[in-house]
Amino acid sequence: MIPPETIEQIRQATDIVQVIGEYVRLKKKGRAFWANCPFHTEKTPSFQVNPDRQIYHCFGCGKGGNVITFLIEHEKMSFIETVQLLARKANITIRESATDFKREEIERLNFAQQVAMEYFCKQLHLSKYRVVLDSYLKTKRAISDESIEFFKLGLSGEEWDGLLKYAATKDLKPDDLVKAGLAILSDNTKQHFDRFRQRLMIPIFNLTSRPIAFGGRTLKKGEQAKYINSPETPLYSKGSVLYGLNFARDHIREKNAVIVVEGYFDFISVWQAGVRNVVASSGTAFTAQQARLLARFAEDVYLFFDADSAGQNAALRSVDALFDAGLEVKVVMAPTGHDPDTVARTWGHDKILELLHDAVRYIPFRVRDVAIEKTGIIVKEKLVKELGGLANRISDPTRRSLFLQEAAAVLGVNADLFHMTGRHQTPTATQTAPRSSAGKFEREFLSVLFNNPGSIDDIISKVSPDDFESAQLKRLYAAMIVQYRESGLIDARALVDRFSDAESISAITELAAQSLDDDKIDAEAVAQTKNFIERKQERIRARLVEQLAQAEAAGDHDKATSLLQEMKRYGL
Repeated sequence: MIPPETIEQIRQATDIVQVIGEYVRLKKKGRAFWANCPFHTEKTPSFQVNPDRQIYHCFGCGKGGNVITFLIEHEKMSFIETVQLLARKANITIRESATDFKREEIERLNFAQQVAMEYFCKQLHLSKYRVVLDSYLKTKRAISDESIEFFKLGLSGEEWDGLLKYAATKDLKPDDLVKAGLAILSDNTKQHFDRFRQRLMIPIFNLTSRPIAFGGRTLKKGEQAKYINSPETPLYSKGSVLYGLNFARDHIREKNAVIVVEGYFDFISVWQAGVRNVVASSGTAFTAQQARLLARFAEDVYLFFDADSAGQNAALRSVDALFDAGLEVKVVMAPTGHDPDTVARTWGHDKILELLHDAVRYIPFRVRDVAIEKTGIIVKEKLVKELGGLANRISDPTRRSLFLQEAAAVLGVNADLFHMTGRHQTPTATQTAPRSSAGKFEREFLSVLFNNPGSIDDIISKVSPDDFESAQLKRLYAAMIVQYRESGLIDARALVDRFSDAESISAITELAAQSLDDDKIDAEAVAQTKNFIERKQERIRARLVEQLAQAEAAGDHDKATSLLQEMKRYGL
């Protein structure tokens, strides 16, 4: 186990803005940073990262936490893996105790993927598969030794259980490989066998460059399935992963633009040509999750698919999700008979840049085969409705207006026509459950405490957790008192680790996200404490008045006298 003091040292050495900024495109506003939330669909930023408190909170979906909880939830990492990753980034050596601990399932799945990648890489360099390495990869595909090593390309051999046997030497059981999508249990024989055989293996990585799945290209003639991918697992969801993003994200952020190709080898060839702001969609139309993923790193998307009709149709299928994510879309037109792979291998870096420079904006691309001057009303009507629908997906009003102006100019119609087909509906913010006035007041009170006023000791002596009406906030306030007495301050980042339920963590990060000017903290604390005490006294008074009325109605004079004395004691 990792000692608590080491975990705290790692926290102190980690900047949450820097870490989350590797996954989300952050923009600074005031003292905080904002972005579109990576945990739910939204068009306007409601995800805040607070560098002062070292926490994040989404005011849309309520997700919140510190840098450790972010990586655990976003990257599907275990607590141990997360701390180890942050330790490496901070150059801190972890000295774990000798206590054994059971691996969590997610750790075992990660281990299985790592072992599989290791096995496939070794297979590729066996002498009996030399023809695959030399003839196919190096000669036909023109992939260099450096790229083969960099992208960890490998091979699944002819054996039915080669990986299963190798994994057994690493203490992995067949069921582990089944859960990881690397093996299959036969319904007929009840025997396990490798999922991938006689295929060139391309590891698929998450944003922390850990293998989470594989794509396999057949090496067998006549094989019906040219490519197969790993099935869905707890680590891998095809609709939310883009091949190569772990390698390219810094280049994408630098250019504020991303080139999208279809296949693994399209990506590798374009990368080898020296164009690095590229990802691959793995041959499918974009999902909303993939589009939002790209929107974290760039504003412009260049769709670079095959020159044939299938490639152009793939571009058309992708635009809905991309526009919905707030991205600007352009289409790169490959020379006839070519695709990104052959363009990169035939002409190289400069040709790719030339094609990017000549990329067509989406609207001209969409109507490229339509003779607008000669087309009939029905065709124009369909285009107006289609482009108007796309405009509705653009949340920024200025960009939406410019899009509609361009569409109107290209189609030769009045821009007002688009408004007649259905106005843009601005999405409403995620609605939270209504809170009682008491709950609202108690939240404001705790929010002030997160600013660490100088009167915390006085506040704690006057306000007890039992004074809270909300059970959740009562627990939170009690934990804040314990933390303050242990450390001398109230720290939202560390407080997150005291709770395991998402609701409490969300409450902490939401309340801590409310910052006060330094010169207003103490005055606000005094005012909030006074109000809290007054509301407490009002509740006590109401209770005693009700009990007094009941005692008098029942003729219980002793009880009534006792209640009057209690009211006097409270100054009521």
